[in-house]
Amino acid sequence: MRKILLILLFLSSLNLYAAVFEANSGTAHQVYRHEPAKTSALQDVFVFYGLSQASVRFECEQPQACVWTKNGESLTQEQVSIEGNASVLSALQADVIYTVQYDSQGFSFYVIDYQNNALNYGSLVAVTEADDIASSLQLSLKYCSEDLAYKGLDGKKYEIAREHTLTYTDAVWNENDESFEDEEKVITREGFVSSFVVEAPRQDVEFILQGDQFMRFWNQPLAETRCAYEAVSIETHAKAVKVKDEEEGLSLKGSAPLEVEFYSLANPATEYCIWYIYTTPGATGDYLYRKEENISYTFYSSGTYTVKLIAGNDVCSDSVEFSITVTESSLDCPNFFTPRSTPGENDEFRVAYESLVEFHGRILNRWGNLLFEWTDPEQGWDGTYKGNPVSPGVYFYVITATGSDGIKYVKRGDVNLLE
Repeated sequence: MRKILLILLFLSSLNLYAAVFEANSGTAHQVYRHEPAKTSALQDVFVFYGLSQASVRFECEQPQACVWTKNGESLTQEQVSIEGNASVLSALQADVIYTVQYDSQGFSFYVIDYQNNALNYGSLVAVTEADDIASSLQLSLKYCSEDLAYKGLDGKKYEIAREHTLTYTDAVWNENDESFEDEEKVITREGFVSSFVVEAPRQDVEFILQGDQFMRFWNQPLAETRCAYEAVSIETHAKAVKVKDEEEGLSLKGSAPLEVEFYSLANPATEYCIWYIYTTPGATGDYLYRKEENISYTFYSSGTYTVKLIAGNDVCSDSVEFSITVTESSLDCPNFFTPRSTPGENDEFRVAYESLVEFHGRILNRWGNLLFEWTDPEQGWDGTYKGNPVSPGVYFYVITATGSDGIKYVKRGDVNLLE
């Protein structure tokens, strides 16, 4: 137990003395303090921005009893001064282990002058000859300074990894807004770097590589290199909307003639858009093609059609397909309607139909007089003649129509007009 207590007292005294090492640059640049690896047996690693006025203080009760060494060799008294309860070491040199012996103990730190190994970058170059250029991009850094390093009392070399930040602004798809939006990308790396691999940009970008944490700590201009890149990767989105969006909502299914508007929503690197409209249901042999960014097309025959968008440039392309269904034709007629007694409900004599490409309807009274005539199946008879309501009773309709599937319809019957 006594032995354990002695060890704990030793460790506590070690931490006490280590805590009172105080480095002073003598300039406006503060000293960067790096916590050394435990195996190095050092208490501190100090990174200075220039050593011309640098010094280190060691607080103790009897500073005159301190003995300083540099890499194990004794120092002259000209480098050491007493200031109150501190022994102060000046005229520091870089890449040196300094040790102070006090009260039968040794406490050591390492000195680094950042100016001797300031960060520098060579050129940043995009590798454009890769096979996977559509999905990823490699940036090659021609030169990068080595990391800072210090030596421990164990004789080993330890590195202080520099921090590097690569930033650029890319176009990112926003599903909610159905558009590409600018988004800043930030990639951080530590240690020696020779290249970056990023997701292929969707728009022309400027890559900016900056470092490191030491210059940021001192509020100094960061080391920097830039690279402009013309994007080739294609990401294609598209939207199809029925012009007459009936009860089927956003589905691409409806009655003929079915008019659909198509919108290309490709990323900024896109140089062309080609639409392929396959004109035979279920087949991909017969097609029309258009080169506009946005198009409109009307489908007249029943069946399921494919519409394909190909967007691209000289290097990459992407595609989107839509399936458009034109329903088979049908035609039904009601046998009564109530134009006046229930406003808003069953007010007109109106046919129920699907996919009619031709339509002609007539309403006759019992004497064969024509009361109403129409050619749009979406319209209907409101129970008036020349603007005046007709009497309740039985009236007759004659309707002819042609479906998108070629079926001919002839409908004759009577309808009751009820109050």
